[in-house]
Amino acid sequence: MKNSRMVIAVDGPAGSGKSTVSKEVAKRLGITYIDSGAIYRAITWYILDMYGRVEKEKAYIDDIEGIEIKQHFKTDGSVSTFVGDTDVSDRIRNEIIAQNIGIISDDPAIREFVNSLLRDWGNRESIIMDGRDIGTVVYPEANIKIYLDASVDVRAERRLLEYTGIGKNVDGDDIKKQIIQRDSEDRARPYGRLLRADDAIYIDTSEMSREEVIKKIIEIVDRYSHTII
Repeated sequence: MKNSRMVIAVDGPAGSGKSTVSKEVAKRLGITYIDSGAIYRAITWYILDMYGRVEKEKAYIDDIEGIEIKQHFKTDGSVSTFVGDTDVSDRIRNEIIAQNIGIISDDPAIREFVNSLLRDWGNRESIIMDGRDIGTVVYPEANIKIYLDASVDVRAERRLLEYTGIGKNVDGDDIKKQIIQRDSEDRARPYGRLLRADDAIYIDTSEMSREEVIKKIIEIVDRYSHTII
């Protein structure tokens, strides 16, 4: 890849594998992966740490004035998220955060705050970031836009394997219902809804292995990089 700054936007529904794949692509290309979801989780943690709870309809934008959020993408493909000097990477991965993050991420003022942060990072270095509206709202001028998708059955099976892999006993039918509900909610959100950009390259991963998807994206990046003068 040539020494030109590049922004790769990866969108797609829950369970399409976009985070796992994006991290590995970043690792192999030697660029930075940005975990946009972790930013919202970090803000949720910050508000919960401050107030003990998150209330619907309450504006929290003034509470995060001056907050410093950083991410470090490591050569092993892992991401660390910091609020100030505090590493919150593990603290933001629990059910309490999951139960409250929707209130924070649906706040338009906070979304704009996070979007500005993400754009600033993208203006400094080559990055790949994934989410629901990266290629449509956060970075509509991204050099490469990719929309990863997969059937509901495949996404449910992947999620089930993730849970069983960490020793969590869950019901496959419940997982499928949750994904269907999540799809409906994500496409109906007033802000940050799941959308496929008109110029995004669509990749259905239902019949593809993770390695095949990674190689496909790297091929797309390689083709683009050879068009840069």
